[in-house]
Amino acid sequence: MHTKIFILAALILAPLLFTGCDRENPGIIFSSTPFSKELGYTPQNIFKKGEKIHYLVYNPKEFKTRLVKVQVFRKDNDADEFFGYEYLYNKTVELKNKKFHTDFFVINKKGYYIFQIFEYTNTLKPVIKGIIRVSD
Repeated sequence: MHTKIFILAALILAPLLFTGCDRENPGIIFSSTPFSKELGYTPQNIFKKGEKIHYLVYNPKEFKTRLVKVQVFRKDNDADEFFGYEYLYNKTVELKNKKFHTDFFVINKKGYYIFQIFEYTNTLKPVIKGIIRVSD
């Protein structure tokens, strides 16, 4: 019984410790495995080309509407501050739950990828940002 409680507590606390986010602020977690209450997940920020990249967006204060914008940009490894960015993805998502959203990407080109989540009512300032790296 104590082992099950310890494992459950570890699954909840590990992402908070290793990803630097807390329960009071919005955040994004990336994983190579789907998010599941039964199986947990494997938090990480480095992926291989062609690998599924699962992400979970969490906003404890709830999003203002059921619509959010998910944007993804690619940054070349040797790019400077202003050049070397590639606009990859922009999608409006209807949330089933106003606190979180989960989905996945498959990326086939190496580089750094910047994920931004916007409230649909304010597309100028992202609510959540996250960065991953895709390698060979």
